[in-house]
Amino acid sequence: MALKIRWSKSAEQGYANIVSYLEEEWTEKEVSKFIRETSHFFELLKKNPNMLQKSMSHRNLYRGPINRLTILTYQYNPIKNEIILVNIRSSRKNPLK
Repeated sequence: MALKIRWSKSAEQGYANIVSYLEEEWTEKEVSKFIRETSHFFELLKKNPNMLQKSMSHRNLYRGPINRLTILTYQYNPIKNEIILVNIRSSRKNPLK
């Protein structure tokens, strides 16, 4: 059974903020590229849900870069066969420590 990806409100808002920023500051080409890259990344994530760094303090929580400037936090639930996108944010504002 294929994994499902579910978006939290925080992830939806973060993604929308990034797209909005790109639309204001960059060209349509960059916006389209970002959307393509993230869609491709999510397809890879469905095939390999353990691909990013696992959290040491939270079970089944992973975090890492989607691309050079975008950070994803997600939770993988193998029992329900789903990935929950917890947060998506730009590293332009607050890079990972």
